[in-house]
Amino acid sequence: MSTMASVLLDPEFVAEIRRIEQATGRGGIFAGCVSKLEVSLGEFGAEFAACVKSGDTAGAARAAHTLKGSCRQLGAQALGELFADIERLAKTGDYAQAQRCFEEGAPLVADSIAALKRA
Repeated sequence: MSTMASVLLDPEFVAEIRRIEQATGRGGIFAGCVSKLEVSLGEFGAEFAACVKSGDTAGAARAAHTLKGSCRQLGAQALGELFADIERLAKTGDYAQAQRCFEEGAPLVADSIAALKRA
């Protein structure tokens, strides 16, 4: 992995998933998870906004919580921290700041997905 990828990703998580792929003979597990994460990340902004608009504050926090866990399970620790911040802001009711945090995190999202695809 490149230096940038090692900052964005915890190589131990990636290695563990690769070991599972090898042990089970099921290649593509990691790539499939990355693809699902990419779709979820693409849908997050609209999903979060819809939850806030409809008053589903728990749903807004849950959406961020789910992505936090998915990112961390794949080793995208910095991205997981971004969604931990968004979740925390949503739980405190600061939805505008949570949305700004997500928007300002767009470069991290893009860099993390790229690093995951290279891993």
